[in-house]
Amino acid sequence: MLTCANCQYEFKYKEALPFSWKSRVGHQCPSCGETQYYTASSRKKSFNMTIIAFILIVFLNAINVPFMWIIIFAGIIIATMILFSPFIYKLSNEEEPMW
Repeated sequence: MLTCANCQYEFKYKEALPFSWKSRVGHQCPSCGETQYYTASSRKKSFNMTIIAFILIVFLNAINVPFMWIIIFAGIIIATMILFSPFIYKLSNEEEPMW
């Protein structure tokens, strides 16, 4: 689960889930008010999972899987990535460069 790098506050699942889909870069800790950012390794994990999902979808299209099944599969992948993101990613006090 996501933990504040400043005060070690462990976010509840309901608090951590919006980190996945909100477009803002930093998020405030409800305990200490410090802005938290995803670590570089967490953003790389997210990037790698997105690339793998994209490759799988292209592969399914290449082997002539019906388009409706591809859409369903893509929806399942996206929902899974969003729902499990609070357990996979980590936070830091400052925004780290991706590379």
